[in-house]
Amino acid sequence: MDDENAMKPVASARAALLAAAVDELTEHGHAGISLRAVARRAGLSHAAPKYHFDDRAGLLTAVATQGFRDLAAALGAVDAPDPEARLAALGAAYIDFGVAHPALFDLMFRAVELDADDAALREAQHSAIGVLAAAAGRMGGSEQMSPSTLTVMAWALVHGLVVLARDGSLRDPGAGEDPVDVPVLAHSIAATFSRLAAR
Repeated sequence: MDDENAMKPVASARAALLAAAVDELTEHGHAGISLRAVARRAGLSHAAPKYHFDDRAGLLTAVATQGFRDLAAALGAVDAPDPEARLAALGAAYIDFGVAHPALFDLMFRAVELDADDAALREAQHSAIGVLAAAAGRMGGSEQMSPSTLTVMAWALVHGLVVLARDGSLRDPGAGEDPVDVPVLAHSIAATFSRLAAR
C-alpha cells in the first residue's frame, strides 16, 4: 500500500506535464514547446520533464501517443455494421478528430519530432490506423484495387481532407461566396469515396 501511495505523486506529476504540454501545443504549436515552459505551466520544477520523459522528443512522443490512443477511441466508438457505411463513418470520425485537434494531429504525424522507435507510440499508431485499415479491408477490394491499396487510399483521403481543412484550403467551388461548412463538405467527400469503393 505504501508503494502505491508513493507512486501517486509521480503519476500525478507526469499527467500534469502531459496536460501542460497539450496546452502549450495548442497555443504555440509543436515548434513553440520547451521543457521549461511545460514545467512552468504544470507548476513543477524545471527538472521534472527531464525526469519523466528524458528530453523534449520523449515528451512530444508521449503526447503523440496519447493522441493516437484518443483517435483510436474515437474510431472505435463508430457503430455501423454495413461495410460501406462503416468506412464512411470512420472517415467522418477521423476528420472530426483532426479538425477538433489541429495542433495535436499535426504533431502525431510529424515523425522528425518524435521517437519513431518508441514501443508505446508504435502500438498506439497501429491501434488507431488499424481500425480504418480493417474497415477498408472488409470492403473486399476488386480486381483493380487490392484491400491494402484501398486502405492506403482511404487513409490518404481522410488525412488529406484534415490537412486541407486545418490549413483553410478546403473550398467548395460550387458554393460561390457562401460560407462552406468544412466538416460537412469533408464528410460528403469521404462518403462519396466509400460508395465508389463499394462498387
